[in-house]
Parts: sequence; C-alpha cells; structure tokens
Amino acid sequence: MKKRLLSAALALAAALSCATMAWAGVQGDTLISLSYLNGTYLTGLKTTITQAVERACQPIYDAALAKAGQPSGSGGADGSAAAWLSSHTPVAGTGGYGHQITLAVGSGLVWNSGTAAVSGGVLVDATVGAEVSVGGGLTAGHRYLAGETAQVVISSQSAQWMIEGQWANGTADTVIVPLSFTDVPSTQWYYSDVRYVVEKGLFQGLSEDTFGPGNPMQRGMMTTVLHRLAGEPEVGYAPVFTDIPDGQWYTQGTIWAAGVGVVSGMGDGSFAPGLNVTRQQIAVMLYNYAVKAGRTVDTAGELSVFWDHASVAAWARDAMGWAVGAGILNGSDGALLPGDSATRAQVAAMLHRFQNWMDQQA
Repeated sequence: MKKRLLSAALALAAALSCATMAWAGVQGDTLISLSYLNGTYLTGLKTTITQAVERACQPIYDAALAKAGQPSGSGGADGSAAAWLSSHTPVAGTGGYGHQITLAVGSGLVWNSGTAAVSGGVLVDATVGAEVSVGGGLTAGHRYLAGETAQVVISSQSAQWMIEGQWANGTADTVIVPLSFTDVPSTQWYYSDVRYVVEKGLFQGLSEDTFGPGNPMQRGMMTTVLHRLAGEPEVGYAPVFTDIPDGQWYTQGTIWAAGVGVVSGMGDGSFAPGLNVTRQQIAVMLYNYAVKAGRTVDTAGELSVFWDHASVAAWARDAMGWAVGAGILNGSDGALLPGDSATRAQVAAMLHRFQNWMDQQA
C-alpha cells in the first residue's frame, strides 16, 4: 500500500506539472493581471488539479473499498448501508437502545447525546488523547477516531451523533452498558478489570455510583469474593474461627474458604476479617484455590529480581513465586511489596488475571 501511495503521489506531481504547463500554453501571450489570476486562472487550475487528484487516487480508493467489502461507489448518506463520504462531510445519525455503529479505520465520530459503549475494536477519544477500552462509555461533545474497525453500541433510549468516513449501522447481539461508577473512568488502567469483576458478580460497588478503587481490600472481602468465584456453594455455619460469628456478610465466604483449605487464619484461632489483606496473603489464597481446583501450580517466577524479595514471608514464598510466574502478581518499580495492603482495583486486576490463567489451565 505504501508503494502504491508513493506511485500515486509521483503520478499526481507529474500530472500537476503537466497541467500547469498546459494551462500556461493555451493562454498564449495574454496579459497577466491580478483579476485574471484570481478568477479565470485560479478557477481553471482548481478544476485541473481536482481531475488529476481523482485520476491518481481513484485506484487506491477503489482498492480500499474492495478490501472493506464494499462495491465501488456504494453507500447512502442515511447510513442504512456502509457509506463512504469522500468529502469527509459529517453526516448526522440517530438511534436507540441496541443500535450498533461500525466505524472503519480512520473514520471520525462526534458524540452529541445519549449513552453508548465501545463493544469492540479500537476507538480513540481525540478530545482527551486516550483509547477507550472495550466497555468504556462515550462522552457527549467528544470527538473519536477509529484506530481499527470499531463497534459502538447505544445503551440509552435515544442518541445522536455525527460521523465522517466509512461506517455502517446494525443491531448488536448484546448491549454493553458503561459502568455507572463515577470513580472508575474508562481511561484508568483498572477499568476493564473492575468491569470484569462487577459483571461476573465477584465485586459490588460501595454504592450505586462508587466503587472505591483506591480503598484497601479487607480479608473478609477477599474470602467473600473467592466464595463467589467458586459459585457460592452452600455451607453450614461452624465456629472455625473465634472472630467469625454466624450471620455476618463475610461469614459464609470465610467458613467456606477455611473448609476447603483456601485460608487457615492468623495462627491464633482468629481470622481478622477486618484487617487489610496483603499482597502475599492474596497470593497464598489464590495458590490454594488453584490447587483445590485441580490446577498445576509448578510455574515459578524468579523472586530474586525484585529488590525486596527477602521480605517475602517463608510461608508465602512458593505462592509468591507461582503468582509472579503466572503473571498474576506484578511488581511495582522493581519491588514485590509483599506486606503491603492491596486496593480493590489491584485485587480486581489480580482476580481477572487469575481467572484467565485458570481458563488456560483447564
């Protein structure tokens, strides 16, 4: 394609050169005046250049249409079928819940009103200079560019937009509704991880519109999440730990986790559900979960590459090595930070990676 574009550019340059000389030749010895240059000459030159550009670029244009699966010259401005707007004049569009817009590479979209989410491909928010993750919502008044063929699905009763480029309408099989949490913008690194754990029912928000991505994860929360990951199997109450009474929101998950060997407590008969869970404690829980699920946990990363590897507790070294080797636990600026608390966003990311690893091992 680069060679074809270069050839077209050279052909265009030659055509323009010839066109200019030809135009000058037909004018003879006409006295050149400012009005002549701005009027007759400029008008004729524009026409000649336009024709030369069309002749030089038409093959590339037709090839691009063929590659996109559209016949040359097809499409309607109403967007009922794929439409190529060679002049890049914006065309207005409207739609409602479940309506899907497919944008070809390089196409532009200005979102006017309504809610919608990216359901596939690569869409860049040119207003803020960031890619919108799959599942990320569009912002009214922002301009978007398709870095790859991208799909946008409307999740409100009505929406309005402007499009320039090649695009097509359709109906989505499923509608991805943007997260309603105001503290989880689609531009954050953890957006897709939070979306995953919420859609899977592993996490709940702190309220209808807040998730608390920076809040520390507590041990009782961790066992509850792992219980949900296992499908919330029924478990009867047993006084396994001295500080886990019956009837608390974390009771079922903690009793289950202890019963299957995912957790063993603090060593003094307690579990400390309200304490913040540490990174090495999470590694141990996930390691035990994987073993109980019948997965092979012989993948081991090299802990010595982290400057604080010596601070990993002896009881957590195998689990930490596995978590690093499996790509579940990443360091931070060359450190493992094994005794540090983990935030809800960090745990969401670990669980997302863990489930992907579990699926690969199945």
